[in-house]
Amino acid sequence: MAEKVLFIDRDGTLIEEPTDNQVDRLDKVKLVADVIPALLRLAAEGYRFVMVSNQNGLGTKTFPKSDFDICHNHMLSIFESQGIIFDKIFICPHMADVGCTCRKPATGLLTRYLTKTDLNVTKSAVIGDRETDLQFAENIGIRGFQISCETSWMVIADELSIDSS
Repeated sequence: MAEKVLFIDRDGTLIEEPTDNQVDRLDKVKLVADVIPALLRLAAEGYRFVMVSNQNGLGTKTFPKSDFDICHNHMLSIFESQGIIFDKIFICPHMADVGCTCRKPATGLLTRYLTKTDLNVTKSAVIGDRETDLQFAENIGIRGFQISCETSWMVIADELSIDSS
C-alpha cells in the first residue's frame, strides 16, 4: 500500500527560525504554533513524517555539530514525548554556494529513500516555510504547503485531512 508521507522542513516550520538563522542554543528551540496538535492529527490519519532540512555550514567553526546536536535532540525529544516520531531525518550541511545535489530544492538527500518507498504522490506533501521548499515539492512530484501568517499548521492539517479521506 502506498505511503502518505509528509516531508517537513525543520527551522521555520517545526521550530521558529531565530533572527541569526541558527538554532545553536537551547533557548532558541521554540515550537511553531499548533505544530504538535496538527502532527498528532495527521499521524492519526496515517501520515508518516520525514524531516528534510538545510543547515548552512553545519560542522564548521561558526556552527559546530555539537551545538546543533544538543538543540536537535532536544527538539526531537519534545516531539517524541508527545507521540510524534520522524521515520527519517535528512540534513544537508552545505552552504548554498557549494552547488551540492543534496541541498533543497535539489532532491539528492531523498534519492535512496524515494526509490525504496511506495509513495502515494497524490496524498503526500512537503511542508516548509520557504519558496525552496515549494520548489523541492515540485522537484519530487508532490504538492507543497508554505507555513506563513495565512497558512498555519491547522490550516494545512485541515486541507490534508480532507484529502486523506
